[in-house]
Amino acid sequence: MKVSFIRPRQELGPYIESFWVCESATGMPPTDRNLAVPNGCAKLIIPYKNSLMGTCEGRSGVSREHGFYFVGNRETATLISSSERKTGFIGIEFSPHGAFPLFGMHMSETVDEKIFDSEVLFGRWGRQTRETLGNLEEVEQKVAFIQDALVRLSRTTQQDNRIIDFCVKILKRANGRVPLKELERKTGYSRRYLDLLFKKQVGLPPKVLARIFRFQNFYQKWAHGLSYDIIMNQLYDYYYDQAHFSKEFKRMTGHSPQEFMVEVSNEFGRRLVLK
Repeated sequence: MKVSFIRPRQELGPYIESFWVCESATGMPPTDRNLAVPNGCAKLIIPYKNSLMGTCEGRSGVSREHGFYFVGNRETATLISSSERKTGFIGIEFSPHGAFPLFGMHMSETVDEKIFDSEVLFGRWGRQTRETLGNLEEVEQKVAFIQDALVRLSRTTQQDNRIIDFCVKILKRANGRVPLKELERKTGYSRRYLDLLFKKQVGLPPKVLARIFRFQNFYQKWAHGLSYDIIMNQLYDYYYDQAHFSKEFKRMTGHSPQEFMVEVSNEFGRRLVLK
């Protein structure tokens, strides 16, 4: 399996967190537990060779070859699988508040354990984009085209998300360790109002996004090869106790921390972190 990262065009910098192409000669390894864990990012998934199966919270969905799909923010991991043949797909991960200004939809409507067909979600734009992507032969052509299409969207957006941008940056810099009262104090807005803004522009309330950022701090340490013992020594800076950490970690991955770090390889998830 190979994951190649792409530098987004400058105009897309404020919206895109990560842009990559995943390729495998024999499909997603069936014994590898290929997990896409919560990272606060909504995604576009574009399979160009083979179809992908995603299973989340007991619900399954299929991203079909030559399709064009949107995955909203979620709190639980998705297990990704495929048939054993040549596989390739493009992934575009938006910053937590990056999809809203581009697509203008209420992001809470996309927070679900399913995959949305972009033709249904985005109407004419989704249909035309899917058709053009399907007609392009080379991966490089597909990458260039989807960037062009998103740049054109960015030039028409008039959504104001300065408050959310400010809050997300604070939460991310602190790895989620910011009390909501601090966001209220810094912005001058009530928790209720911030919850409404976050649900509209991120899909999740600030408390949940902070929880994802806390988890990601430990998940990235795992991806970089830190041992279970070293990671556990740092948990009290982020969680009340080990039970609290274990509960949130299992919610995000489907596994206890020790089981995940010792027994689950998840090379797909690891490579998405090791940019």
